[in-house]
Formats: sequence, C-alpha cells, structure tokens
Amino acid sequence: MTNRTFGLLVANGALVLLAGFAAGFPYGAVVGQTLDPSMPQAIPGTIRAWRMAHMEGVLNGMLMIAAAAAATKLALSATGEKVVFWGLVVSGWTNVVASTLSALTGGRGTGVTGFDWNTLNFLLFMAGIVGAIAAVVTLARAGLAVARGN
Repeated sequence: MTNRTFGLLVANGALVLLAGFAAGFPYGAVVGQTLDPSMPQAIPGTIRAWRMAHMEGVLNGMLMIAAAAAATKLALSATGEKVVFWGLVVSGWTNVVASTLSALTGGRGTGVTGFDWNTLNFLLFMAGIVGAIAAVVTLARAGLAVARGN
C-alpha cells in the first residue's frame, strides 16, 4: 500500500471513528431518558438505534485503521489497493451515516419500503456490505499469498 493510500485510509478511519464518538452523545442522552422518564425527550430514537450508530462508527473506524496497518505488510496490486481503500471507505461512511439516519428517522434500513428514509438507509447499508466484503476478500487473498511466500 502506498503511503498516500495508507494515510488517506487512516484519516478516513479516524473521521469515521469520530463520527461514532459523536453518535455516543445522543446514545447517552437516550439512555438517560430511559433511566429517568421525567427527563424531556430531546433526542429522537431508541437505545438500540443509537447504540448501533455509536458502534458502527467506532467499529468501522477501527477496522479501517487496522486494515491500513495490516495492508502495509501485504503485496497488494494497484487494483487490490484500490479495492481495499474504496471498499473500506464506502463501508465505513455508509454504515455510520445509515445507522445515524436510522436512529434519527426511526427506520431500520432492513428493506425497500418505498421512497422513504428506510429505503435510503437500506441502500446505504447494502453499499457498505458490498464494500466491506470486497475489501476483506482482497485482504484475505493478499494475506494468504504472504503466508505461502508468494
């Protein structure tokens, strides 16, 4: 992996991680509202939805940073490097955005339900899944090639 691609992947991972941290604030507020029903409901969404938004950002950000570090030890082709980079960038950002939108709009993003937020969230999650699978398969293949001595 080139230094530029490495740096961009780490930077995007850190920003996705920060987005996950930011989603932790409404998560904490909703937890507080649940513990004290007399608190005004200032934040829309459920505990489940905000926990997911928080964890999507945190876990995807860490995955991007860890994959960037691992990729420096792998012999990725130019195409493989692009697949890992773009797959993880698309996955990280679509997952954190879709889960946050789901928490804000009450959708779950589990299917196409018409021209609405839930469908947008579903499409974002699907793009993230495709990106993650492509990146992880590429990393696995490169890792196996290193293990075989290729």
